Amino acid sequence: MSELNTEAISVQFQGLRALDSVDLSLKEGEILGLLGPNGAGKTTLVNVISGFQRPTEGTVRVDGKSVGGLTPDALARCGVARTFQSVRLFRRLSVLENVEISALCHAKSRNEARSTARRALEFVGLGPVARRLAGELPYADERRVGIARALALRPRFLLLDEPAAGMTDSECRDLVEIVRQLPQSFGCAVLLIEHNIGLVMEVCNRLHVLNGGRTLADGPVETVRNNPDVIAAYLGGA
Repeated sequence: MSELNTEAISVQFQGLRALDSVDLSLKEGEILGLLGPNGAGKTTLVNVISGFQRPTEGTVRVDGKSVGGLTPDALARCGVARTFQSVRLFRRLSVLENVEISALCHAKSRNEARSTARRALEFVGLGPVARRLAGELPYADERRVGIARALALRPRFLLLDEPAAGMTDSECRDLVEIVRQLPQSFGCAVLLIEHNIGLVMEVCNRLHVLNGGRTLADGPVETVRNNPDVIAAYLGGA
């Protein structure tokens, strides 16, 4: 069974310790919710896992092998892909071309890349607009393109950084169905960083909560949800 682990990850920014000895595991087939108040270290941890931030201490392992120090593109080839809070599409390219660029990471031909891109777009519900310019899309569809681009990398571990940010309730409900189907449809484990508690509770198998750069709780959704320390730090009794 594939597994991604962080081992005693710490990140120091001058006088600020953004992460302090964080151990996290993401197992094949699961959807893990990463929660915590603003400034808890969630995005910093995702940046470490995806190669955009070097840890001060600790390492990241994929299937037991250390991948610490690898660049983001090398990690993508190891099966680790992510989305970003800011999608940053190539606005003068088509939706299909935006996703096709990611697919070229693994594809042996342009046709294979295009086929991979089309499958990812169909999955997120954007097949009908594949030939539109990316700059013409509404906001929620831009975020779906971000997910499709990550899927085109054929990840075993997909990190979704606040995919529902700015979405309406209806758009969030559609996103729930997309995220829920990811392990079965694409064979990838999902690490979901999200402030929408309802979405997290609905789709995740397990929760990992950070507070002040440290792990506050980790376990099944209901266990963590009812943890008094978590309620006090983040959920506010929700």
